[in-house]
Amino acid sequence: MQDNSLVVFERQLAPLAPRFAEVLGNTMPVARLMRTLKISVERLPKLLECDRQSLFNAAMSAACLGLEVDGITGQAYVLPFKNKAQLVIGYKGYVTMAARSGITITGSVVRDGDEFDYELGSSAFVRHKPVLGNRGRIIASWAVGTAIGRPAIVNVLGIDDLIAIKARSPGAQRSDSPWNDPAIGFPAMCEKSGKRRLSRSLPLNVMTLGARMDEAHEEQGKHAWISPDKVVIIDGEAGEVFPPQNKETPTSSQLIGDDDEIMRLRDGLEEAAANGQESLRSAWEKIPKMLKQKLEVTKDRLKPIADKADQGG
Repeated sequence: MQDNSLVVFERQLAPLAPRFAEVLGNTMPVARLMRTLKISVERLPKLLECDRQSLFNAAMSAACLGLEVDGITGQAYVLPFKNKAQLVIGYKGYVTMAARSGITITGSVVRDGDEFDYELGSSAFVRHKPVLGNRGRIIASWAVGTAIGRPAIVNVLGIDDLIAIKARSPGAQRSDSPWNDPAIGFPAMCEKSGKRRLSRSLPLNVMTLGARMDEAHEEQGKHAWISPDKVVIIDGEAGEVFPPQNKETPTSSQLIGDDDEIMRLRDGLEEAAANGQESLRSAWEKIPKMLKQKLEVTKDRLKPIADKADQGG
């Protein structure tokens, strides 16, 4: 049964390849992303029980961020939460996205007994000298973003902040969550949280999108994904990272742009043009942004018809 479901998923995923390619650009080959998605589903079959649209949305989010989701590289993971698939970024994913923008991110956790000093503001710095072999309790995490010709950007989270983030995280409620692994998982999640918060002070880039999506899930307990036009969708509503272009979550049909959908929209534009330019403009605004490129020629062809209608022809 699982094998059949996997085959169905692969068939449904294939038509989305052109859309993935558009948003990936030169970040990675689309075949590589598709392969990591399949590996992710094979490693975690429960994803096939999730709402299929949420699985496509998680895949689109990975494409927008240019992150692998095979669960091996540590860049990102697709995980099931309450029957929905959610893309979760690993700390290596934040380092990768920042590096593509010319920013180097470093960070770590601070344990009781370490030498640690920091300063925020225009002369920000972090000095951390860990005690070798120190397994004392974690008291803070820090992250620093540096770029050539720019002052360092510093973020420090105390243990109370880190515990508060864990308390709000849906994943932390699961026994197998890395938050509940004191030896390896908890330190890694603390380090990741510091790097995610750092993005609030960095110049706007793709990392900002990823951090807002991750923050909505990890710190607010909401389902979130990134649309093809680079808007963070949080529980079905456009987030505030960039001005929202389309507040409706597109269906798989809209993402693919099948022939029936295109034909229906073309017919609607022709009917609107018969009533003049204002009607044509109104109909055009209702078309999903990801399909407008395929209908641009039709709109231009109909403009003279709309002009003639306005002149009473």
